[in-house]
Amino acid sequence: MAEWIERSGEKLPDTAFRKSEGAFSSWLVLVPDDRALYTDWQKPGASVQVSETDQVRVNEPISAFVVFSDCMADTLGNCDVQMRFRVLAPDGSVYAESPSMEVWQGKKAPNAQLLELSVGYLKVAIEPHEQLGNYQVEAQVKDLISGKVLLLQKPFRAASGAET
Repeated sequence: MAEWIERSGEKLPDTAFRKSEGAFSSWLVLVPDDRALYTDWQKPGASVQVSETDQVRVNEPISAFVVFSDCMADTLGNCDVQMRFRVLAPDGSVYAESPSMEVWQGKKAPNAQLLELSVGYLKVAIEPHEQLGNYQVEAQVKDLISGKVLLLQKPFRAASGAET
């Protein structure tokens, strides 16, 4: 079974936002700046420092990405991984749902145990007339070749500018 491992070599257990099934692994990350993450991800180097957030002010965006590893390749060596997002409002109602989106489709499988960033992502901004409080982002990540599905979730808090 695959496990998440710190740079120090320490094993990390599965959590609501970071899971593995066999070698297939996914991690749901919430960031305040989608462009900064894409730019940093493209820089050569052994690692990327991901600036995650769990808070957002009204009218400021928050973006949800999936970091993954070890998707199963088809006979041509390509992966087919998709995701769907759902965001729950503080009262438990569905705030937003996405259609199926690309994580990694029709692309060569990344080298084993290397992390890759999803192609698609979800970007939301809570507007002034909407609920403040704790939102929940849910991601269903599916490797269509292996049939493995990982259900991930991570909260964030929406507050007025005066509350953060």
